[in-house]
Amino acid sequence: MIPEGVDPALYFITDTALCGGPERVPHVVYEAVAGGAGIVQVRDKHADDAAFLALARACRDAVRRAEDALGRTAALVVNDRVGVAERLGLHVHVGQSDASLAVARRAVGPERMVGVSASTAEEVRAAAESGVADLVGIGPVWATPTKTDAAAPLGPEGLAALAGPARAAGLVAVGIGGIRADRLPLLRGAGVDGICVVSAIAASENPRAAARELRAAAVDEGVLAAAGSAAPAARSEGAAS
Repeated sequence: MIPEGVDPALYFITDTALCGGPERVPHVVYEAVAGGAGIVQVRDKHADDAAFLALARACRDAVRRAEDALGRTAALVVNDRVGVAERLGLHVHVGQSDASLAVARRAVGPERMVGVSASTAEEVRAAAESGVADLVGIGPVWATPTKTDAAAPLGPEGLAALAGPARAAGLVAVGIGGIRADRLPLLRGAGVDGICVVSAIAASENPRAAARELRAAAVDEGVLAAAGSAAPAARSEGAAS
């Protein structure tokens, strides 16, 4: 499952443009972790392979600096590009049209986290039955401009309806899509392990404060699953976060 010591309550996905360019992404990643993000995913569908490798490496270094400075553990995930995840010893997340779960697992090995996107009960079931997926990103909850090819919005009730079976199957479930701090009261009782955001942190003038606000609101508004009802315990993590 997720690495030992990693809190999935707040999951941040980078957006190079919203962060202010590739040179700014590592700074935003550092600040997001400082504000409470336990998982960070590096995503850039437009970067070529060399540029993405450099970006992922810089983000890995930013996460390590944050861990050392703040005494906390965070996981860095690569979106889709399993070769980069394999090369850098990172976790990986795939969409329904990306590399298969089996390919992702072979690339990163048994000790890394493999996540997958899901927007239907069938996709959640397939992830659970794969024996490969550790985490499922359920959404979009609301329409979002950062992913124009996303499925129809699930809404809060749709998120809750998929999160329950996902967690019952042992998957870590995070909600994604249009999530902002002011919308978290609408997700009360969603029963997810975490919330996943892009623009709410990437476009913020103060990413650390934004992350802190989001995580606190997710807890205060009762969005997260009750303590003690979490998905099965994590495997221990190796050298790379």
